[in-house]
Amino acid sequence: MKKSKLARLIAAICCFAMLLTACSSNQTPAETGGDGSTTADSEKKVLTYAIGAETTDLSTLYMNNSLYCTSKLVYENLVDFDNGEIVPGLAESWEYNDDQTELTFHLRQGVTFHNGEPFNAEAVKTNLEHKQSNPSFYSLKGITDIQEIEVVDEYTITLHYDHPFYAYLQDFCWPDVNPMSAPEYIIPGDFQTISGVAGTGPYIYDEYVAGEYTRFVRNEDYWGETPYWDEIIVKYIPDSTSRLQALQTGEIDMIYGGTLLTYEEYDQALAMDGIDGQMAEKDTRVQVITTNATSPYLSDIRVRQAIAYAIDKEEMSVAISNGYEPPADIPATRDTPYADVELETTYDYDPDMANQLLDEAGWLMNESTGIREKDGEPLSLLLTLETGSTSVSMPTAEVIKSQLAEVGIDITIYGTEQMQWYADYLEGKFDLTLWHCQYAFASPHCWFTPMDSMVPQTPSLPGIEGSDEFLATIKELTNMSDDQEVRDTYTYLFNYDVGNVLDIPLTYQKDMLVYNTDKIAGYTFTGTPCFFDILSLEPAE
Repeated sequence: MKKSKLARLIAAICCFAMLLTACSSNQTPAETGGDGSTTADSEKKVLTYAIGAETTDLSTLYMNNSLYCTSKLVYENLVDFDNGEIVPGLAESWEYNDDQTELTFHLRQGVTFHNGEPFNAEAVKTNLEHKQSNPSFYSLKGITDIQEIEVVDEYTITLHYDHPFYAYLQDFCWPDVNPMSAPEYIIPGDFQTISGVAGTGPYIYDEYVAGEYTRFVRNEDYWGETPYWDEIIVKYIPDSTSRLQALQTGEIDMIYGGTLLTYEEYDQALAMDGIDGQMAEKDTRVQVITTNATSPYLSDIRVRQAIAYAIDKEEMSVAISNGYEPPADIPATRDTPYADVELETTYDYDPDMANQLLDEAGWLMNESTGIREKDGEPLSLLLTLETGSTSVSMPTAEVIKSQLAEVGIDITIYGTEQMQWYADYLEGKFDLTLWHCQYAFASPHCWFTPMDSMVPQTPSLPGIEGSDEFLATIKELTNMSDDQEVRDTYTYLFNYDVGNVLDIPLTYQKDMLVYNTDKIAGYTFTGTPCFFDILSLEPAE
């Protein structure tokens, strides 16, 4: 029975993938070659790879997930996160004052934005003031808690806070929201659009052809290591099957990242002649179900517990990732600082316990429909997800739907674009929703600190035993700097979150790439695997 059930799940996911397949019409102009380069450019070293969204929103505030493989071509951070440590970026060094209320960055000198503007303390101040005015930055205390931005001299800037917090520096590591952009292109009060693309990175945004490709050219004035490739062409190929075909025919040299490759497609690519691939050793993020305890169906902890017991993470791992994604037990990757906690309560797969809890909660099985009912109402839940991560989220949602049906819970899957999904989340328009937790540098503080102000968690928590202490502890966390105090606090927070089934960790996600061995010899994944670093790519020559 187990094997046949798993086979049905895999078959269902494969069928869904086939339904998404469509023909791609990504042709470059007649006067260019298939990679967007002209005949005169034939001697140039050109790397071509696929993206799933147009580069028109290559913004440092709201960037489509499938553009993460382009962001570090152009943009750079003050500091970066690699192998569990924060390392210099555009800031050569930094220090706190004695009470950790002042953070001073010493900036690299002689760095210029792609549009010719100088990178200096005034440019950093302009960037930080713009980011700080963005209401969506509420979880990044390193930005929102700034009381004053002091330009000490041309290459020194000090950020003043009214209280210490151990994670201020981590908040500057986000490659998609905290890089430095040329001040000329920043639009005050506008957080979704930009008037131009210019950072300090190794490549310059050179040519955009709508619906086809974007060309990046090497920044000959780059302050760091000289990149190998003269040009990078990123081709807009929104369909996953067409991306694989383009790789096989040589139209592109590489596909990077879990938002552009499923694990099945990864295995398919490895079977192609001349194609190799790599998977990151470190986990990227965690897939998590967040439960809405304000829902009349889920206010009873027994229903939330039943959902957790009904999910077979081992089977899910095989069904959605061919076993590549290991089951998760907490909403953070295990290389995350302070994530080495022991859980007091776990919900290992146990459908008998799930059925027992649902019976105790008064949800009885209707044998004719296979759906549990209470007071004439079916136990039908809305599971929402963000469609920009369809290749990742939708297969997971289909498995959840199938597994919960086994215990009589009916699931309706609803997917929408990123901002609408997020707006629906804040308004509580869901019973269950799929999250992809933050990266190692951003967790666990960015996971917990918003919970004292975010809807729907905050309204739902007062109905849960011990929630006052939980919310008060989160507030106290944002004033902590002592290592042991922080460690003890996270042990408590993780146990409360998972124990009360506010969140159900599912699997640890992996990032990967597949490439043409004639062009590429290998890749070294960074400490934040989903953000492609061109300087870590080894050419075949």
